[in-house]
This record gives sequence, C-alpha cells and structure tokens, in this order.
Amino acid sequence: MSKEGDFMFTQAYTPEQSAFGKLENGRDVLILYVKEFMEEVRAVNQSGLSRYTYDWFATEHKDAYVLQVTWVNDIHITIRFNHQHFGLLDQLLQPQDVILTTTPISDLIEEAQKSDYNFLELKDVLTFSNLIFTVPSSEQNLM
Repeated sequence: MSKEGDFMFTQAYTPEQSAFGKLENGRDVLILYVKEFMEEVRAVNQSGLSRYTYDWFATEHKDAYVLQVTWVNDIHITIRFNHQHFGLLDQLLQPQDVILTTTPISDLIEEAQKSDYNFLELKDVLTFSNLIFTVPSSEQNLM
C-alpha cells in the first residue's frame, strides 16, 4: 500500500544487532546491523548519492514502527523496529547520527580487539546525520 501514492512498501527488515558509540567529531552515533541491505548499501555508495528523505510509519496495531529511507534514484531501505527495538527508538527522539552496516557488529568488535584498536573499522555502511524518530500520525499507518 502506498502513502498518499508516493511510497510503495516493500519488505522491511529488523536490525539484528545495535551499538552506541562516538564519532571522531565527538557526536553520539547509533550503529545498526541489517545484513539484508548489502545490495542497496553498495548501490548508494557506488552512485555517490548523499541526498535522501526518510519517513516513519506505524503498523496498524502500533506494535512496530517502520523507517523508510529513499534516495533520489529510488533506491530505498525499509527498517522495521519491533517492540524489542523500542529502546533504540528512545535514543532517536533527539537528533542522532546513525550508521547502517551490513557487517555484524560482533565481527567488527572482534576484529578491533584482534588488531588492538580502540575503534571500529566500518566498511559497506550508510550514514545518516541528525535522524530523528517522530511518532507517525494515524493516517500514516501501514495496512
């Protein structure tokens, strides 16, 4: 179903892992691991696109919220935050930098420990600046 005819919904995927950290510039960041977006992450990075729009939607029973991000060439990702992820949404009530990675965070941490690094080496990621969760109005609900 589309919202006002603008957005078509496709499969939404939930984050399998998440972490909080600080960027080099001192800003707080939320890192989400969603393996299913490998193709979209590569397509966005290879195209050099940086302009995107995002919208929040609620499921009919408000038991989950959905974040849809769309770039100008119609590449899009759709992330579903189920009840167990609502703590992550609490972090997004204030503008937050978000990194979407297609590499398990546990693998990134393990690699950093092996290399004796105090930082994570991120590859195949998308970054979003000042992302903020807003509770969707009832007319934006998914059917």
